Amino acid sequence: MSTELIGRGDELADLLRWLDAAVNGEPQLILCSGEAGIGKTRLMSELAQRAQARGVGTLWTRALELPDAPPFWLWRQALDDLPAVDAVPVERAALFERFADRLDGTAALFVIDDIHWADEPSLQALLHLIRNLRGKRILVCATERDAVSDAATGWRAIKPDLLREPVTRTLGLTGLSQRSSAMCLRAQAGRVVPDQIAFDAYTMTGGNPFYLRELGRSLQETGALRLPDTLREVVRGRLVPLAARTQELLRASSILGEEFPIAVASRLIGRPALDCLASMDEAAEAGLLVIGAAPGAVRFGHALVRTALQESLSLQQRVLLHTRAAQAIEELYPDALEHYSAALARHWASAAVTGEHGRAVHWARRAGDAALRELAFEEAVRLYGLALDHAAGSAAADRGRLLLARATASLRAGDLATAHADCVAALTIGRRIGDAVLIAECALVLEPVGNRAWDRDIREWCTDALEFEDLADLLRVRLLARATEASVYLGLLDHVDETSRAALELADACGDRDAVVAALRARQLACAAPEYRDERKELAARMTAAGIGMRNPSIELWGRLWTIDSQWERGELAAIGSELSRLRWCVRHTGGPMARWHLLVAEAALAQGHGDLDDALRLGGQAREVAESIDHPAGFGTHRALVANIGHHRGHLDLSFELPPVSTRSEVRNEIFARLGTAFPLVESGRAAEAEPLYRSLGPPEEWVIPPYFLLNALVVGGAVALALGLDDDIRYFAERLGPYRDGHVVAGSGNGHYFGPVTLWLGKFVAARGDLSSAEAYLGNARKVCREVGARCFAVEADCELADLLIRRGATEDGVSMAKSALALAESYGMRPWVDRLRALAATPLDRRALSPREREVAALIAAGKSNREIATVLVLSERTAQNHVQHILTKLGFTNRSQIAAWVSKNREP
Repeated sequence: MSTELIGRGDELADLLRWLDAAVNGEPQLILCSGEAGIGKTRLMSELAQRAQARGVGTLWTRALELPDAPPFWLWRQALDDLPAVDAVPVERAALFERFADRLDGTAALFVIDDIHWADEPSLQALLHLIRNLRGKRILVCATERDAVSDAATGWRAIKPDLLREPVTRTLGLTGLSQRSSAMCLRAQAGRVVPDQIAFDAYTMTGGNPFYLRELGRSLQETGALRLPDTLREVVRGRLVPLAARTQELLRASSILGEEFPIAVASRLIGRPALDCLASMDEAAEAGLLVIGAAPGAVRFGHALVRTALQESLSLQQRVLLHTRAAQAIEELYPDALEHYSAALARHWASAAVTGEHGRAVHWARRAGDAALRELAFEEAVRLYGLALDHAAGSAAADRGRLLLARATASLRAGDLATAHADCVAALTIGRRIGDAVLIAECALVLEPVGNRAWDRDIREWCTDALEFEDLADLLRVRLLARATEASVYLGLLDHVDETSRAALELADACGDRDAVVAALRARQLACAAPEYRDERKELAARMTAAGIGMRNPSIELWGRLWTIDSQWERGELAAIGSELSRLRWCVRHTGGPMARWHLLVAEAALAQGHGDLDDALRLGGQAREVAESIDHPAGFGTHRALVANIGHHRGHLDLSFELPPVSTRSEVRNEIFARLGTAFPLVESGRAAEAEPLYRSLGPPEEWVIPPYFLLNALVVGGAVALALGLDDDIRYFAERLGPYRDGHVVAGSGNGHYFGPVTLWLGKFVAARGDLSSAEAYLGNARKVCREVGARCFAVEADCELADLLIRRGATEDGVSMAKSALALAESYGMRPWVDRLRALAATPLDRRALSPREREVAALIAAGKSNREIATVLVLSERTAQNHVQHILTKLGFTNRSQIAAWVSKNREP
């Protein structure tokens, strides 16, 4: 048989060019598509040979047309040392990272043959790899059939996501040309083939190389120059010369899948395995089987061969063979049944047409449990679904728990709708039969996500379950904790202090460390408001100690993050730097993008707080990339808030001027984040007219429903917008609400991602706008001192600027100008463009306060004409904030306290 690659020169040239690009730092995914037998595998084999000849590391893996292949089968083939089930990290993304890291250090060419048959967990890992290809030197090539059966659910789900990735290219293979078809036919036949026969073969096969080779093999073996009526007959005709025992073995083995153990196949036909080897050899010589695929196993030479053989079996034969296959596996592998549980589930399910469903349910559930432990969530969903398909006659409670098992797997696979629907179905069963534990488990499968309907269901189910008096204490702890979390997400805060305290007290009494961790998380969420600052510090210490005691870095990580939040609230920036080194250890040992995202967010916030704004942007950008790679919902908002805070000192980017997409702000509380977060950069950039509708759409500030962890941020950002818009009543409200927190710092109470300086900085601004200049000077003086003590350089410049402005307004012009000049040099060195402009204006204030600038004289004349700040802004084409600042500067320079004094002064000093 010729091994020459016929008719694919152009496609091979494209692949080699893409391989060169990948090796030089342009990674890509190539999806090679075509019908079965079109030559996809042959083309990839040629590419792999060329790559190896060039010294390029190559890995090859192949998906099997077998629904019971082990989870992550693609990666098990490609990589030798996948972690054992017990060693797998809790977070699946961490496992995917390990796959990617191993691959990155092993090969520059990764070929995945027949990807359409791959299990969905393997495909999810591949999607993670492709989304993180940047910076890697690798070409991933995958072959797929144009049309696949409905069984290829994983590929149907993942392929659209892969096609959307910018590194993906497609390569379609069609039939060979007439000339190349004739070459292929003649090469396989090993003889001269008349032109008419070659043309008939081309017409019949459409240039499909597999069928052309099969026809050529037939011509070679029979010597007859004739063609069969159908292509299926080409494959079936290959069986005719084989011994009857070989045909029997092949037909029976077709139900086992594309690759199968010899020992099991022999049991199907009741012959010793040794007696079957001669038949295996005969089939291999005929090109129907490939020996040596795996130890003790063989595989069919092509999927079309197995399909044709399986179609020749009657229903009775299939049922009998599946029963024998299941019995053979149970007898042959009694100590490895967990590994073969999916295969047993498939065989018993196929045999259940006779009405015996119990074994199908048992093995499908057991296989689903194994897949869930191995983090193969999509495979677990399929297997639990198979169990449910056969569980119609099972007890109601058993069906309910199967539904919850599938809900758990669906939730971890990201299919929230299916998870919720299964929980509702299980809850209906639980309520009907009065099963308190089943009702409780329904509430505990789901976690609050910020969707009001979803979170309301969780809270209601927890309440229902807690009404049962005979609940075990550990279950009651988890229910109290989950009810607390759902209530906080819903903004129903009246009883969260009570329920979270009860959960923690009961958990401590039980002494169960997992229960304590659940209760600590609920209590920390309930204590997100700034009033609980001291308790949150204690909770952080307890969570850290729990993680260390349990030797669980992922739990210790939460304790470290909470500790950093507590340090932010106290402005302990130096301590945060030390704690970050401990957090990095936790992240390394936890693994996965979520842990890395938390670290990057914390590092970016500290850089921004210290005034290292370039580093903050870089780290924040990396955090956003990580979040996008796993579709983390908080990634966009966290990055946007950080960029806005950096823009406060550097000047705002376009990203900050538009409302986030509706998909990121579906809830009312998110509208506060979105609208205030957009109005703030708009007013700071002189676009008050665009900001005002956003601000006013939220209603009066005293009616805002602010999540407790966002309280200080909302009060400060809302106050800043109100200040720019000249809304005196709102400014008074924000100043009064901030007053009790004057000794703290403006940060989030849970998962801080950016810093807004000490509270006194903003109190000083707000009370100054109300005319309480004495209190404002005290607040700003405190803020100036605190910022220098904690190392918040940019906020120290901001405090200097506000205090210098205030001193000039109060008549201490020389002191104010001196302070402005000192701060100006710092602002220029830090790249604080908006503050440089403002400080230059302050530094240029004439020591004779009555010397108004030309612009200020224009503003004074408009005041004398009775114009409001908004009307002045319109006439002079200014922002309302700028007009307000001019008015205040005029009052300061002239030593006046109200506008009527300015009007009188203009009348008295009117120029010709």
